[in-house]
Amino acid sequence: MLLHLLLTLLPIFSSTMSSIQADAPSSFVLIGDSTTAVDGGWGDGFCGTPAIASVLKTGTPCNNTARSGATTGSFVADGSWNISIDAIKRETAKGRKTYVTLQFGHNDQKIAPPESMGANLTVMVQEVRGLGAVPILVTSLTRRNFHSDGSIDDILGPWADETILISQQQRTHLLDLHAVSIKYCEAIGPEASHRLNLSPSDNTHLNIDGAIVFARMVADLMNSSFRGILPIVPDPELSRNISLGLPSF
Repeated sequence: MLLHLLLTLLPIFSSTMSSIQADAPSSFVLIGDSTTAVDGGWGDGFCGTPAIASVLKTGTPCNNTARSGATTGSFVADGSWNISIDAIKRETAKGRKTYVTLQFGHNDQKIAPPESMGANLTVMVQEVRGLGAVPILVTSLTRRNFHSDGSIDDILGPWADETILISQQQRTHLLDLHAVSIKYCEAIGPEASHRLNLSPSDNTHLNIDGAIVFARMVADLMNSSFRGILPIVPDPELSRNISLGLPSF
């Protein structure tokens, strides 16, 4: 009889807990290099700017602390990490479920092997968790450099693989932006991909349209990883275009 009662109440309890989790106040802190940062990264499209609507519901705090030129080492050494930590502390102190994205690789790739970045990411993940926040590892946004056959000329793969490895070791959520952005850029081709460039010859950083596209890509990956509990505003048309490999701009 007791077992029957518990089985009867379990769906109600689960539904209630899901509702509580979905309705809990959330906030976001973005950490990374220039491909996330303000003025050239997908973070502009994620948090929003005066020119770009955020992917998040109105009133959801979003702190973009990413810095241009940053490696996992320099981000700590120059004090940027402390700025991020302070932002996380402010949000968690308000009782918000705080999600922290960590995306590096573009600059680490220039100076050190993947394992060096991985060691630094491990410490970052552990510190974020220690503050009561949720770390989310993000693989590097692809550079939009193409071979003559239309495939991406990718040299970031080993650093993306290292990020994946650390996510497995530390049991974090992972957004494989690297793989999905390569697939999308190859699908839409060089011409459409370069329309997302910050400047005609800049195949790394993003203009407004690029920030919108890749922020939506990140948002869709988050929704898949967190099963739709996040305060993300849907954009069915843009999400459809991304999933089908169609240009929106």
